[in-house]
Amino acid sequence: MIVCALDKETFISLKKQFKERKVNKKYLVIIEGHLTFETGKIELPLKRSESNRSKRAVVKNGKVSISEYEVIKTTNKHSLVLINLVTGRNHQVRVQMEYLNTPVVNDTLYGAKPNKLITSAEICLHSHILNFNLFGEEFTFESSPPDFFNKVLEV
Repeated sequence: MIVCALDKETFISLKKQFKERKVNKKYLVIIEGHLTFETGKIELPLKRSESNRSKRAVVKNGKVSISEYEVIKTTNKHSLVLINLVTGRNHQVRVQMEYLNTPVVNDTLYGAKPNKLITSAEICLHSHILNFNLFGEEFTFESSPPDFFNKVLEV
């Protein structure tokens, strides 16, 4: 999901809200395997990986990343999880899921096995809900996951 301000006043307001973590961002993700708990909070320090500059990594001196999660559905091999981003670090969900040994389905950059049901360009991470207040009015945008999510979950 993309937000685009059409005037400077809106841009400044949105930029401030993103910086102050007042924009609510929720993602749907399908992971390999299962998380230990049905709900929880993931808090890890992230930084650009020194071994692969395309990635982020969990490192002691990184910036804190916080996600709250709720497992929506499980199958034998996968879990559908709703993630609420408290912070918004680059690749945050992908790094956190890799760290928990439950990588995002088809996200081979972050440790997932290639999934034969979907193309190599598709990973099972989707910006689902975006919510913010602008000039006293509440805005919520919701987007359904792509059809290939169903292919993965039905197996």
